[in-house]
Amino acid sequence: MQVMLVVSSLLLAAVAVSAYPAVQNPESRAVILSQDLGNNPDGTSKNNFQTENGIKQEQISYLKPGPEGPVAAFQGAVSYVAPDGQTIQTGYIADENGFQPYGSHLPTPPPIPAEIQESLRLLATLPSTPEPIYQ
Repeated sequence: MQVMLVVSSLLLAAVAVSAYPAVQNPESRAVILSQDLGNNPDGTSKNNFQTENGIKQEQISYLKPGPEGPVAAFQGAVSYVAPDGQTIQTGYIADENGFQPYGSHLPTPPPIPAEIQESLRLLATLPSTPEPIYQ
């Protein structure tokens, strides 16, 4: 599972990098301005980098208690400048509940219509009926 979480975070970073328009001149590739990697004996780690063209990633990982033993968890953020000049920021958590990205640019479900909300409220007030037992 830890490998899957690491791979998913690396794929997210690759998506962020690939979203930037292709460089026409191979000689003008982005230079890494800073990079900070670290693995600790207690299971924690960090991976941060920033490039001159505005790509930035920050990630930490740690072990947290789970019902069947320690669970690897990752938290991080990726940002880059889109072709329209807007800075796109995506944060994420990856743990026993899977990969959970968040950001203002990500699609969200539409609001539940008032009629359906009222229907759900009324259904919640009805007594429950037991399922019939077939013999």
